[in-house]
Amino acid sequence: MKFLFLVNLIFSSLFALNVANANQTYRADIFELGSNRQKKIYTLQAQVEENGESIKSVLQYLDLEGKVVFEEKAEIKGLQIVKDEISQKQTGATAVVEFDGKKAKFSKTENGKTKDDSENVKNDFVMSPNFQRYIKSKWSDLVAGKTIEYRYGVWDRLESVGFKVTKTTESGEGDNKTISLIKKPSSFIIAALVNPIEFTFNADGSRLLSMKGRIPVKQKSGNSWKDLDAEVVYQ
Repeated sequence: MKFLFLVNLIFSSLFALNVANANQTYRADIFELGSNRQKKIYTLQAQVEENGESIKSVLQYLDLEGKVVFEEKAEIKGLQIVKDEISQKQTGATAVVEFDGKKAKFSKTENGKTKDDSENVKNDFVMSPNFQRYIKSKWSDLVAGKTIEYRYGVWDRLESVGFKVTKTTESGEGDNKTISLIKKPSSFIIAALVNPIEFTFNADGSRLLSMKGRIPVKQKSGNSWKDLDAEVVYQ
């Protein structure tokens, strides 16, 4: 069961914020996996306010009726996540993750009960809101074929998990050139239980174009919610 929680969060769709410009609104269309981008199931949008190295973002997943089903509010300084507030409205769970550069503090409330934990983080600490900024800072290494590793904050498990990202392919030429990356857990035990997530960026890594994998919103199944894989196409 704990791996189901892990899978649900580590493969969130990572809107990853294409934040080349300050004070912008970004969106993405989310399609049923395997539908060839024909069956849209959710919309993803984010508002970003940038003031020097300080960045505030609000990320929302909306259903087809425009109702917010998942929300994430983050504060970033430079490349570093400072605070991340999560509201999973489908299940009613909420969480807060704070990072001071050395220690990550986790708090989650679900079914009226709150759990807290913390850990010292020796490696780089990444969550969805600062993912693309972090990847862009490592772009030259990735393009050169090197593997980068970091700790990913998993709010549902109140801990971080090791991940690694590697370049897989390059396609096209000039302005149409794209580079694909694959992200998977560093632990071979966890990697054997979950599918990797695939990302496609433009040539210089400044824009995330699409991804395929687990997203943080769920799909109704009878009286319960089940995990959902999808294809996300960013605008």
